[in-house]
Amino acid sequence: MLADRVIVVLQPTIPSLSDGLKVQEYAKTYGTGVAGILFNRVTDDEAIDNIAKKAEQYFDGETLATITESERVRGARRAGEPLLAYAPESLQADAYRQAAQSLTVHSHDAAAVADRFRSAVLPDES
Repeated sequence: MLADRVIVVLQPTIPSLSDGLKVQEYAKTYGTGVAGILFNRVTDDEAIDNIAKKAEQYFDGETLATITESERVRGARRAGEPLLAYAPESLQADAYRQAAQSLTVHSHDAAAVADRFRSAVLPDES
């Protein structure tokens, strides 16, 4: 994993949270941090606040956005188009944009990135 940070995308379900924790731990083994979590396919607006609060106890990073399930999201999926192209003015597209705007860019030494790549791809030579 060569990203400096990942966004863990979750559905508000126990299996998804469990899988997300596995992704977070996998990322950590390669020195990759978590920029935040994003809840996708949310159907219960009231319950998500409680779920997000609890999830933040286990995930590194805050909740960046919650994307509610809607006909526009399903339409984009059926059309095979990104939501931002299919329904750019939708509430869900706005939520994705707000999540993206909350991220900060970190510059890193190119040699360090190359070393991380080498260690991820090449077997340990010791």
